Amino acid sequence: MTALWEETMDGIHDLGGMHGFGPVPVDKDDYVFKHEWQRRSFGLTQALAGTTPYCADMHRFKIEKLLAIDYLQMDYFEKWAVATSELLKDAGLVSEAELSSGKKVFDVDLTRNTPATPEGLVEVMKSGAKLDFPPETSRPQFVVGETIRVSVNHASGHTRVPRYVRGKVGSIVADMGVFQFADTVAAGSGPHPQHCYTVEFTAGTLWGNGAERAGDRFYLDLAETYIDHL
Repeated sequence: MTALWEETMDGIHDLGGMHGFGPVPVDKDDYVFKHEWQRRSFGLTQALAGTTPYCADMHRFKIEKLLAIDYLQMDYFEKWAVATSELLKDAGLVSEAELSSGKKVFDVDLTRNTPATPEGLVEVMKSGAKLDFPPETSRPQFVVGETIRVSVNHASGHTRVPRYVRGKVGSIVADMGVFQFADTVAAGSGPHPQHCYTVEFTAGTLWGNGAERAGDRFYLDLAETYIDHL
């Protein structure tokens, strides 16, 4: 399908705390793949991950930009396929005509370009990508035990701050080290390494009188950019 895209990140993907959608259904007999095309969509996305000029943060960002009606109606793995197709087009690796027809325009010399194997892909997925940086890369701006407030900035791009936590006060319980910053990576503007902190909130702080148990603790890992000193 041809996807249309939002330009703001206060999108439908950020469902936490929203009313009107009812409880999350839990199917004890659920399987990851109910249809073969879902398995293929997952495999295609993962196989392309290490050989294309985009990354997981860019892929998530593309999914987040789907129009609300499409986001709510699409299957999970359909979103993966649509986002992957758009990123491949953005990179000039495939054309709309190729996607529509299912036929490639040019051949690849397999004697010079060895195709990926299932075994190789599994090994890559097991090892994962290195996203952290040496501690000396960036000095921490906050300390464990410090009380902070989450920034109320409304990001125009990809962000890892759920909107229900904006402006809320919490306490830093751990410094996880230095990592790349997903927001800038998704925008293609570099890693901007910084510290990531585990921040503790109470349910009462987040949900007010709507909290089922106000004293329950909630933990969120937040990049340094997302939080402010009190």
